[in-house]
Amino acid sequence: MTASDVEDSRALEVLRTWQWLFYGPDGYKSPVEMGLGEAVSRLALEGVPNAHRAMLRLLCRNEVTASGFFRWRKYQWGNYYSLEGSNEVLVPNRWQVLADAISEEAQALKNHEFPASFVNLEKLELTDCDIYEWAYLDNRFSTAICPPETASTDRDYFEEWYSAWDISIYPRFPAVEDFCDDDSDVSTPVANRGGRPAVADWESAALEIAGRYYRGDLKPKTIADVSRELAGWLGSQDVYPSDSAIRLHAKGIFDAFQSWERD
Repeated sequence: MTASDVEDSRALEVLRTWQWLFYGPDGYKSPVEMGLGEAVSRLALEGVPNAHRAMLRLLCRNEVTASGFFRWRKYQWGNYYSLEGSNEVLVPNRWQVLADAISEEAQALKNHEFPASFVNLEKLELTDCDIYEWAYLDNRFSTAICPPETASTDRDYFEEWYSAWDISIYPRFPAVEDFCDDDSDVSTPVANRGGRPAVADWESAALEIAGRYYRGDLKPKTIADVSRELAGWLGSQDVYPSDSAIRLHAKGIFDAFQSWERD
């Protein structure tokens, strides 16, 4: 087993200990996403070496799925293509292009060469593009490709530019099985194992906030209002999730309240 295999295995092991289910006030369950930067930083905090590299390899192999906003443009054989997306899955081959660009740069430096950092995409009218930008802490990356030492009239010539941002990730393994014993009910919170912090009981939290709403004790005007109520209740249970996790659940609850108001 290589050092990379060890890092990837450790990263998946840590990911499996996190809460990946959202419980809405109506009792429905859905996967929880986490910002790319937060996920990488939490992996590093829990002792995963080279967490950003491990995350990229998992994304390339589709063991972790990412979604976000993207723009894509390409020129090939006299044809122009473009596409934009919002809150869409970022397919694995886009991550592989990024990984290849990083690998090629590392190999060039190893050979005591000076790899190019920028490229001009003349047909796409994009100049001084970063060949790659891997800003995982800012939840974004970009790539720009043009085959070196080829003319625009060559058969193999093409230009391609891709940028993705506001990236969130979630694992491919089944969340329910990872947080419940075989004989336990999904709504039963998992006991604290191995000294890790207790997992937030989001279903009970959502029901508590919904109860306050029905009784008229809570009339939230913003997601932040729901976030404060959630944080307070979870704190009373001695559970302290990250602000981003609280906001994610608060948004789902707030959206449900807004839907109820419209109905």
